[in-house]
Amino acid sequence: MAKVREFGVGFENLHPREFVAHAKRAEDAGFGTFWVPEDPFYRGAFSVASAIACGTTKIKIGLGIVNPYLRHPALTAMEFAALDELADGRAILGIGAGLKDWIEGRLKIPYKLPTWAMRETVEIVRRFFRGEELSYAGRVFNAERVKLSFKPARTEIPIYLGILGPKNCELTGEVADGLLLSIMSSPAYVRFAMEHARQGLKKSGRSENDFNVGAYIFSSISEDERAARDRLRPIVAIMVSLMAPQPNTPIFAAAGLPAETIVKFGESFARGKLPVDMVTDEMLDTFTIAGSPARCRENLAKLIEAGVTAPVFFEVPGIPPQQTMDDAEKHLLPYFT
Repeated sequence: MAKVREFGVGFENLHPREFVAHAKRAEDAGFGTFWVPEDPFYRGAFSVASAIACGTTKIKIGLGIVNPYLRHPALTAMEFAALDELADGRAILGIGAGLKDWIEGRLKIPYKLPTWAMRETVEIVRRFFRGEELSYAGRVFNAERVKLSFKPARTEIPIYLGILGPKNCELTGEVADGLLLSIMSSPAYVRFAMEHARQGLKKSGRSENDFNVGAYIFSSISEDERAARDRLRPIVAIMVSLMAPQPNTPIFAAAGLPAETIVKFGESFARGKLPVDMVTDEMLDTFTIAGSPARCRENLAKLIEAGVTAPVFFEVPGIPPQQTMDDAEKHLLPYFT
């Protein structure tokens, strides 16, 4: 079996105290990173991650992802510096522009130049951590004579970008330490993303050996293969339906899923019918890790061979978080580490 650098887990729909308890369990089980998303309008990632930092000692804590438009990069640097102090240098900053519909459509914040917004955020945050007093005039962000009033735990921090398209994959290779790929990433999409990330790595003169590739993964593992796979059909139907306004997204295009199929998911969802019956077995194998332990190991190996170095088992509605971790620990981790 192909090897990975580490395994991670990620949850978002928990009480903050449950986050801490599950992070402790993940740490004891040997997972490398506990990822905390910041989707609208779930619990704030910095607060949850700070609680995890105080309740664990070894596991890394990833923010996956923080949106550049919702906080000025200077504020992101300030908050992350405090988190990293609490975590004794175990925190990872994930940045991603998110969906225009949420930022501009619902929050009424201008969704201006997302690639530049991420590039400038990375630059500003790095300069803050290096102790600079910063005056900055960018295409998206501006600042005048701002500086942290304390010395952060580290002068260099790991920054990952959570992105989708080719331009932003290249940006990630150029300016970030890692790539955090979306739920529903297929082996074909991972290869697509890495092809463009390598172009950025070449620009920056860095080695792929120093670059991490995480991917959020829906998983369901059981000797009762049908039951395991059927548990994931509803969440796949939801995700495809929610992404239907962008039927040509690389997530689907790279995997060969026709745009007209995606549109049909969205139409059904808009009529109030969750299109579970439209989720084929091929889609489950393409976009998830579902089924018997042997099938799951085979499909995970394909993702790793495509370039994923740090798989992240993500929360699935209806599957207890502890079961997600236990199944991965028993059936997957020993075969890939």
